[in-house]
Amino acid sequence: MESKYPISKICEKLEVSRAGYYKYIRNKGKDKKENKTETELKENITIIFHEHHKNYGYRKIRAELQDKYNLIVGEKVVRRLMHELGFKCQARKKNKKSVSENRVNNGAGHIYPNLLKRDFTTSKKSEKWVTDVTEFPIGNTKLFLSSLMDLHDNYILGYQLSESHDVQLVEDTLIAALKTRKKEEGIILHSDRGMPYRSNRWKELMNEHTIIPSMSRKANALDNACAESFFSFLKSERKQLKNIKNIDEAKQIIHDYIDYYNHNRIQGVLGYKTPKQYAAAC
Repeated sequence: MESKYPISKICEKLEVSRAGYYKYIRNKGKDKKENKTETELKENITIIFHEHHKNYGYRKIRAELQDKYNLIVGEKVVRRLMHELGFKCQARKKNKKSVSENRVNNGAGHIYPNLLKRDFTTSKKSEKWVTDVTEFPIGNTKLFLSSLMDLHDNYILGYQLSESHDVQLVEDTLIAALKTRKKEEGIILHSDRGMPYRSNRWKELMNEHTIIPSMSRKANALDNACAESFFSFLKSERKQLKNIKNIDEAKQIIHDYIDYYNHNRIQGVLGYKTPKQYAAAC
């Protein structure tokens, strides 16, 4: 047709611009290739999304596509494809006061200065540790989780589960952490003002292991935000814990999640690496 009629006449008759006509010629045949690529992307996105219990947003999925499948894709593309698939990150943080915050009682025990002062940055492992306790209502009883995290790689070094919120719970957590990772001289261990951390036994443990204790200010959950965030992730990404009535079943879910958190769950603040990967690179 081009040899019989000038391009300008063809465009005028079809009511399209010359630029639009040439763009069509250039892109002719590409649609099938693009559709095939997007189909493969959607398959990989679906695998990643369900592998992480529907708790990954487009940024983390994009990072996983690059790391696991060597696919370089823009955030906008991943976000669009997730929208087309009907995938939406189901993890949501809730602004609720923590159990530890509600339990604060400053009338007795040892109170330590806030050495952390919301500075969660580190230059090496075992420079700053944070610890906290949260609870899960299970039937007619409660299950308490005590955890201890290294702020350098957000790795959960030690944790304990118990039906009692007492000094033994936090002591066992510290012992587990010390077995997992060698502490450095001058390490700071930050907590809230919960009863176990104000106890004589906690003070003895700090002296025994030459650890410098630090405490949040009264009713300031943000002073221990990293520990609080871990609990928030656990509760929002394992929502089934809200309805479980069996203690052993709840413990298993928490055990599995902490293993997943340390070894499989990538974090934006760690350059989209897992705590284990980030620790290995240090």
